[in-house]
Amino acid sequence: MEQLNVILFLVGFFRTLFVIVVIYYLIKILTKYVLPLFINQPKQQRDFRDPRNSKPEGEVTIEKDRYNSGRIPKDEGEYVDFEEVD
Repeated sequence: MEQLNVILFLVGFFRTLFVIVVIYYLIKILTKYVLPLFINQPKQQRDFRDPRNSKPEGEVTIEKDRYNSGRIPKDEGEYVDFEEVD
């Protein structure tokens, strides 16, 4: 009777170990092949660039605003609060 309990315990242990290994490899395969399909799809739609405005990488241009090329209003700007350090 004791041998039967040991055998049943080992069968249950190996079955549990087998299920854990199968689940591990399924998750590994899903994250490697299936998950990138869902992650990269929105990125491809956002990464649309107008071929007419293609500039070499690293080129910097400064464009002025046509409508607001005059003065800056007095109430517009950034306030910086300085604190004296001893």
